[in-house]
Amino acid sequence: MPTLALEDYEPIAETNHESRCHSFAGATIHIKATARETNRAHSLIELTVPGHFPGATLHYHKTFVESFYILEGQIEVTRGEETITATVGKLLHMPIGMVHGFHNATDQPARFLVICTPGGFDSFFTDLIAWMKREPQWPPADRNALIAFGLEHDTYYV
Repeated sequence: MPTLALEDYEPIAETNHESRCHSFAGATIHIKATARETNRAHSLIELTVPGHFPGATLHYHKTFVESFYILEGQIEVTRGEETITATVGKLLHMPIGMVHGFHNATDQPARFLVICTPGGFDSFFTDLIAWMKREPQWPPADRNALIAFGLEHDTYYV
């Protein structure tokens, strides 16, 4: 990921703009803070997923840590060798290289924050929104396309 020069830093952003929010398959992605807005400190994404949403298949990252903070409902998170039921107020942290994924195993929706440090993973979600507008199926029918997409965003599917 490129390093942003200070002149590229945009410390104030309009986060409720419709271009930063997209719904597909009953889920909503809302980009709250980008790397450019935090001077690469972090990216912040809010996800809302419906009951029984398949979520993110197992994967890992080589250049950033990822954390989930649960705001509403609950999700099942695979974190390394363990599976955790993450409920409201729980923070789950996945260090660099840790295999992880999530899904919603309940009938109820769940809403949570995805925090990535350093920032930059927001581009995954921006590009995912564009992909979902072209092909609104999750997970995608073509797993090889998903793997290639992941490689562009430091996401290695297992």
